[in-house]
Amino acid sequence: MAKTEPALSREDELNRMRKRVRRIEDVWFLCCGFSLIGTFMYLFLVYKKGIFPGNPVRYILIGVCLLVVFFCIYMLPIVLKKNRRYAEYSEKYKKTYVKPFLDEAFGVGSYQEKDSISLKEIASFSLLKKIRSARANDGIRGVYEGVPFIRYYLALGFEKGQGTTDCLMIALEMNTGLKTEVQVVHDDLRLGGKEYEMPDGYAQILTGNKEFDRTFALYAEDKEEGERFLSEMSVKRIKRRGKSFPAAIYLDRNKIYILIRREKDTMEAPVYRPIREEKCIREAGQEVEMIRTWINALKECFAYVEKNT
Repeated sequence: MAKTEPALSREDELNRMRKRVRRIEDVWFLCCGFSLIGTFMYLFLVYKKGIFPGNPVRYILIGVCLLVVFFCIYMLPIVLKKNRRYAEYSEKYKKTYVKPFLDEAFGVGSYQEKDSISLKEIASFSLLKKIRSARANDGIRGVYEGVPFIRYYLALGFEKGQGTTDCLMIALEMNTGLKTEVQVVHDDLRLGGKEYEMPDGYAQILTGNKEFDRTFALYAEDKEEGERFLSEMSVKRIKRRGKSFPAAIYLDRNKIYILIRREKDTMEAPVYRPIREEKCIREAGQEVEMIRTWINALKECFAYVEKNT
């Protein structure tokens, strides 16, 4: 009687897929490395040591080396099905550890690994007027406490030489009651490697709370509106939520953007570290909780402002 293998747990099944992806990554990396090193060594011997002087073989071998480099970098990933294997693994990971939390937390929530966001939409967000490109991953859409939202992990490109900036963005559709723009920016926020500069025509507002004013800057098109928003409740809630990561909040009449500078997307399927179910569940739960707490905090801010004006 044939022995039947015990069914793999979710964690073991995903780790098996992860190891397959890791092996493909390692093979690709080693092939690229050896081909580049071999090509540079050969070119060094040809032009510095003078091997094959005047011999057409030298040019044939140079062409072969360049073709090998091209093949390793661009064609080998296709042969190894590198992107396809990772996409399958990533989709399985997200369905296992991300989707259940969205369904539980937001009911009508949805998840899209590769989402789209237009450069025009991002550039309309005055904090990011200078960006040149935007790539969105891990889009979560849903409704919480009556507030429609979308969460993106963004890679933002700025001017040449400034590299990219990775960050998390939560966009909320919420009636703020504001007639003009208000920005709250963490002092440590860097976009494109540069400190954030106050937009022309805006006024900076101080709250009188030394800890808040030392950590955040508030800019407003209309000083009175900025002062009205920055109530005692707003200071308290933003200070509590914004202390974990450099963050910025952009508010206008019916939309709020929360931008959080972060080096790592916690929802990204790991390749170079083993999957631990407990950690994956905790990270997915923290991501969902962050969306909920920001929405709750801002709703409390505007409820307080409306009640006291």
